[in-house]
Amino acid sequence: MDVEERVKEALRSYDRALPEYRALRDALEREIPLHLRQWGVSYFRVEARVKKRFSYERKVLRDPDKPVEDMVGVRIMAFFRSDLAQIEKMTRRLLEVVEESYIDKGDLLGDESFGYRSVQFVGRTRGEGAFKEVQAGVPVEVQIRTMLEHVWAEVEHDFRYKTEADATTPEINRRFALTAALLEQADRNLDDIRRALGDR
Repeated sequence: MDVEERVKEALRSYDRALPEYRALRDALEREIPLHLRQWGVSYFRVEARVKKRFSYERKVLRDPDKPVEDMVGVRIMAFFRSDLAQIEKMTRRLLEVVEESYIDKGDLLGDESFGYRSVQFVGRTRGEGAFKEVQAGVPVEVQIRTMLEHVWAEVEHDFRYKTEADATTPEINRRFALTAALLEQADRNLDDIRRALGDR
């Protein structure tokens, strides 16, 4: 089967699976907040999405042999850094984590570096429990970060990667790093304030 035919078959599969992807997206946005509150996490935001057809097609065209593991994605954003570990534990209970997909972006930064931080991994539905209406094994791309990390990631992506490659100067790069450092300190400050007020 040539590449064109493989892409067509992949798109037919996408169309057939779309109702299930949408059902899983809705279940993620419904169930994760319920479980987070049960686990004692009160301040968060959850956003789930289904990969657009044209984005899926582009990804298949780039590498028809590589399975697409981010057809459904969920981003869980905590208001406090100290809640991230609890959020990850809860997510691991709901989904079967593909351990080789696990990346902590913060670990990729040097000791004196500041920048994009986020935990990312692929989890698979178990066919039971919170997502029992979806068959087992459907992959979900999970991102866990703080709200301030999310702001940083969105702004940096739009400003740095959607502009001309030569538009960034050493001064702009320095300001990006300074902003990342300030946001990281703000996350720490919020945790300190929370502890001082006796809230977890």
